Amino acid sequence: MLTDRELIRASQERLREVKVIPDAKLEPRHMAYLRLARGIAARVFYTPPPVHVAAIPPASDRVRTAGMYGTATGEIYISLEMMERGRTMVDTLVHELAHHRQYRSTGESEDLTPAHAEAMTSVAAQVVEAVASGAFDNLLGEVTW
Repeated sequence: MLTDRELIRASQERLREVKVIPDAKLEPRHMAYLRLARGIAARVFYTPPPVHVAAIPPASDRVRTAGMYGTATGEIYISLEMMERGRTMVDTLVHELAHHRQYRSTGESEDLTPAHAEAMTSVAAQVVEAVASGAFDNLLGEVTW
């Protein structure tokens, strides 16, 4: 049985197999989630990382991969499966934005570290603050929670 860290490493190695789904090929409902994701990224970062919907290979036979962060490009990939509900998309996005913040601060992007947990808390707080201020009101109405 693989450990969590081994699963994560295997998932990172599969980053090369990620296939970005062009915006023009997305259904309107998936574009609504992507617009929200990009809006959140732009609110959290002065220079936001590119956010894409992608077909992401599973981490293993029993674990799917919701999202990935590419340290070489700074890009965030969210699985098409996560673009069905607002909550799953936002959960995935916060996790991946935290990798971006963590990598920019420490040069590392590992899961299961105090630095990643701290970055997730910080990003989540910024998202909650932005939602409370009405920053995404025009985008929130387009998605299903």
